[in-house]
Amino acid sequence: MKMKSKEFPKEFPFRIDLKLEHKLERLEETLKKRDVWILVDGEEGSGKTNMASFLLYWFHCMTGREFILERFYFDTDEMFEWVKNHSNGLINWDEACLGGLSAEWWKQSQINLLKFAMTGRILHHVFVLCIPRFDKLKIDLRKDRIHAMIHMDLGKRGNKYGHYYYLTKRGIRKLNDIWAKKKVRAYNSCARKYGGFFGDSPFVFPKILDEPEYNKKKMKAISNIGVKKLDKYKEETHKLKIKIRNLKLPITTQKELARQLEISPRKMRDWGLLATPDMKTGL
Repeated sequence: MKMKSKEFPKEFPFRIDLKLEHKLERLEETLKKRDVWILVDGEEGSGKTNMASFLLYWFHCMTGREFILERFYFDTDEMFEWVKNHSNGLINWDEACLGGLSAEWWKQSQINLLKFAMTGRILHHVFVLCIPRFDKLKIDLRKDRIHAMIHMDLGKRGNKYGHYYYLTKRGIRKLNDIWAKKKVRAYNSCARKYGGFFGDSPFVFPKILDEPEYNKKKMKAISNIGVKKLDKYKEETHKLKIKIRNLKLPITTQKELARQLEISPRKMRDWGLLATPDMKTGL
């Protein structure tokens, strides 16, 4: 049976599935007590950013909270700088275009995200996290902190833009269990066949935000990843130089040297291999 949609208050200019509206209303009730986390995953070009905009704009219309491009983040450091000092924000964190570019950056971003999720409940933010696949999110986050998950599904032919599956916390737990055992992303069964098209027109983003400015912000974030990695390398090198300068001599074992440099014996052995000629090539 095809799901019906209804006219929304004039403040909200888009149609919405009745079931999706009901789920969002329940999350709005949760928001009065704590923060709300929604995970949106799907293939590249499946409509994650449009869905995130749709969701956050709904909360904007229903709660009167500020909805602006500045709260769309690609950089976790920049995001945390704002969210830790403010409350009642509507936040989009878009990892989808950046996560594959730097494994080190991606790992640290999720660690920071988890730390904030554990401490920032009283600030009552709404977070919409966009990632390519749910299993790329740390298990602690996706099992314990996510209130709802929306999977953007293009269909077998790749032409169902705007179609989604909605998973409740129970569905998310089931999805994680199936993934852990079988490495299968069973979105359909875990959503209990609840899904549809989130509006008459899924291309909502350019209607409510400045898309060219959004793209500029995204490209800036991409270009900054390499810079951040280099800055971190310089910082770590500087700290190592200070430790070397303050070594207490004499040092007779690698284990003692590792202890003073505050590194593991295994890393010390790896460093030693870098200075050892290859027995076959002599290099």
